[in-house]
Amino acid sequence: MNDLNLNFLGFPQANRDLTVELRDPVTQTLVRQVKPFLDGTAKVTRIPPGAYEMTVLHPNIALPVIRQPIRVLPTGDTRISVLIDPSKFRNTPIEDVPEANLGPVNDTAKSIAETVTSLANKKPGEAILAQDWNSMASAVRDLANVLGQLVGIVSPKGHNHPELEKKINEMSDNFGELLNTLSSSLTELQRQIQVDQMQQHVKSVLDQAGVNPVSPKGVEFLDIVAQLTPRATDSPLLFAQAVRNAGQQLDTKLGQLLDEKAADPNFATSKPVQLLASVVDSAKNQRSSTYAAELSHQRVTQRTISGAKLNLNLNR
Repeated sequence: MNDLNLNFLGFPQANRDLTVELRDPVTQTLVRQVKPFLDGTAKVTRIPPGAYEMTVLHPNIALPVIRQPIRVLPTGDTRISVLIDPSKFRNTPIEDVPEANLGPVNDTAKSIAETVTSLANKKPGEAILAQDWNSMASAVRDLANVLGQLVGIVSPKGHNHPELEKKINEMSDNFGELLNTLSSSLTELQRQIQVDQMQQHVKSVLDQAGVNPVSPKGVEFLDIVAQLTPRATDSPLLFAQAVRNAGQQLDTKLGQLLDEKAADPNFATSKPVQLLASVVDSAKNQRSSTYAAELSHQRVTQRTISGAKLNLNLNR
C-alpha cells in the first residue's frame, strides 16, 4: 500500500471547509474521507492501489464541488493536483450604486427662477424690450439644458442598470452550472440502470440458450457489458462510443449464438432474444454528445423496449 497526496489549487479560501471522499467507483462504498490543510494539501495514507471516485464537498454548496475518477498507482506515492473553480463559490451582492447628485441641477433651476422674476412684474400695455426678451429666451434655453441633464442623471441612456445586469448574469451562470451538475448526476444514474438492464437481458438470453453465466461463453457475454460500468462517469461522447462498441460486440456474439441454436426454431423468436436484440440496436445507435441528448435517447430506448415487451406478451 502507498500514500495518495492531493493538492487543491484555485481557491484557497475554501480549503478550510473542504471534505474529500474516496469511493469505490462500482459499489460507491466509502473507502476514505480526509480534510485538507489550509494550504490545500491532503494526504491519504496506506491506500490500496486501483481506481477510485473522488468527491470534494463543501458545506455551503449543495452539490459536490468536484467529482472525478482517479487512480492510485501500485508503485510509489501518487500525487494529484486538483483545480477548484472559484465561480462555484461566487455569490456577489448587488452593487450599491450611489445616488445621483442633483445639487447642481437644483442650483441652476433656482438661478433661472431668479433671472425671470424681474420679468414677472410687467403691466398691461407696457413695452417688452429686447433686453427683457433676450433674458426670457436665455432662461428657457437654460431650463431646457438643465432638464436634459436631469434626465441623463436619473435615467441613463437605454435605462439600463449595470449592477442588476451583473447579478443576473452571475445568477444565470450559477443556474447553468447547477443544471449541468444535475444533468450529469441524473445521466450517471441512468447509465447504471442501463448497464444493469443490459446485464439482465444478457442473462435471460443465456438462460434461454442453456448457457451457464459463469462458463467461458457466458463470461464473454457478460464481460462486454461489465466494461461499461467504470465508464459511467465519462463524458456523453466517450460513453456513447463505449456503448456503441459494446452493442457491436453483443450483436456479433448474439449472431454466433443464434447460429449455434439454429436447430431450435423457437430460440430466435423467444422473448429474451427479441428484447436483447432491441437493446443491442439501441446501443449501436447511441451517438449522444450532450447530457440532454443522452437522457432523451434513454427515454426513447425505454419506450421502445416497453413497446417490444407489450407486443411479445400480446403475441404469446
